[in-house]
Amino acid sequence: MMSASVWGWRAVVGATMLLWPACASLQTEDKSNSPPNLIDGVQLVEALRAGGYVLYFRHGSTNMSTRDSDRTSLSNCATQRILSDEGRRQMTDIGKQFQRLRIPVGTVLASPYCRTIDTAKLAFGKVTVEPELEHTVTATESLTRQRAAALSKLLAAEPRAGTNTVLAGHTGNLQEATGIWPSPEGVAIVFKPDGKGASHYQATVGPNRWAELGRGQGQPAAKGKH
Repeated sequence: MMSASVWGWRAVVGATMLLWPACASLQTEDKSNSPPNLIDGVQLVEALRAGGYVLYFRHGSTNMSTRDSDRTSLSNCATQRILSDEGRRQMTDIGKQFQRLRIPVGTVLASPYCRTIDTAKLAFGKVTVEPELEHTVTATESLTRQRAAALSKLLAAEPRAGTNTVLAGHTGNLQEATGIWPSPEGVAIVFKPDGKGASHYQATVGPNRWAELGRGQGQPAAKGKH
């Protein structure tokens, strides 16, 4: 059974969808239904620098000439859809942007698929495989509910003090847990655990947006500098 917070987010997403048709027409391949950002720009960077957030990354851009032909042996990358060269560059750059913005990352968890493991490693240099993040595309209804509940708990788990948690996963899992479809590939959906067993949506950050954050007017000042 889904928590009240999950159903609450489904209601929020449904209401905010009324705001999205104009935006969707600008990028038809982007199927994201994320609510509007609650924090953004300098405020978002400052918040992430302080830690305490959970970022759900959909895996980076993939090579569409590859496909998941065998989901029974996820250690074999040859039978899976994998990151494209663009996707690998994309995630490597995101890692560099996190360093530039001085955003601290603690725990990094990923689905056992090769594309999600590589997403985490390329961006953050470390990863722990979390079976509950495995794609729900072929899961039974009961297993899908189980993984949605597990993801809800991960999104609500408070990160280690002064750090942010990163989860690298897929589209369906987040949709089942929160009602949000993360798009495009490489997007990050930011949540804030409330310390009471729930999490709250904060922002959606596209894969190319990190390079824009913290630049120009209003750039957050470096610690110890004036």
